[in-house]
Amino acid sequence: MSSQVLIVEDDQLLAEVYKKSLIAEGIKADICRDYKDALDKYNSAKHRLVVLDVLLPGKNGFELLKAIRRRPGGNKSDIIMITGMNTDELNFNNEVMVGLNILGVYTKSQFSIAQFVEIVKGRMATNEAT
Repeated sequence: MSSQVLIVEDDQLLAEVYKKSLIAEGIKADICRDYKDALDKYNSAKHRLVVLDVLLPGKNGFELLKAIRRRPGGNKSDIIMITGMNTDELNFNNEVMVGLNILGVYTKSQFSIAQFVEIVKGRMATNEAT
């Protein structure tokens, strides 16, 4: 798989675990820990999938998502949101998810690293097929 994943996660240990788990499956991944770093590294031609933490230092994941979508090619990247919060607390509804083109929102404590890898692999396989 030649596409890359951009992981935006402020928890350094968790970000490294995500990255190493993806690399073990042949998926290239970059890590960013905050809004500015993510905008500096994001490249729509390179990052077909963004795994985006909701709570980040400074501006939050939703603000970052909107900034990515405003960039040239920003609508081409798939977005998966992850959070340590209960997703019920985020008041997500289908309109928000469709409007921002979010593929899914996952609570970190409710999926394993293996499940995370399978979610990413599934999304990457869909990207490769289209």
